[in-house]
Amino acid sequence: MIQSKDYILRMIEEAGKVLSKIIGFKEREEFHEALQELELCYAEHFDSIHIETESHYIKLDMYGELLKHEADINSKLGDNIKAKELYLKALQSLTKAEIKSKSFDMKRIGLMNEIQESLNLIK
Repeated sequence: MIQSKDYILRMIEEAGKVLSKIIGFKEREEFHEALQELELCYAEHFDSIHIETESHYIKLDMYGELLKHEADINSKLGDNIKAKELYLKALQSLTKAEIKSKSFDMKRIGLMNEIQESLNLIK
């Protein structure tokens, strides 16, 4: 059990560092660098097959937030098809986290609302 908590804490710490980098790239409009950082993070921390059956809400929250950032970047680059696909995946991951956590999380709900607003803007 302690080993599992250590793993989760390390994962949260690493995800926080990645998110900080990605947000910095987005603010400086260095979108390609942000996408590269996201790809590295996915390769290192998220097995695309495993995430589909993931049941740990913390990992689902992180994955959903990363997908949202990736969708934001693709939207700014004008790739609305890719952005929409990523927003939907992010919403799915965050919804699954909401169900698995069995608790109300204001940050998660806020992200889900932002995603829904972004989806409404995409034609």
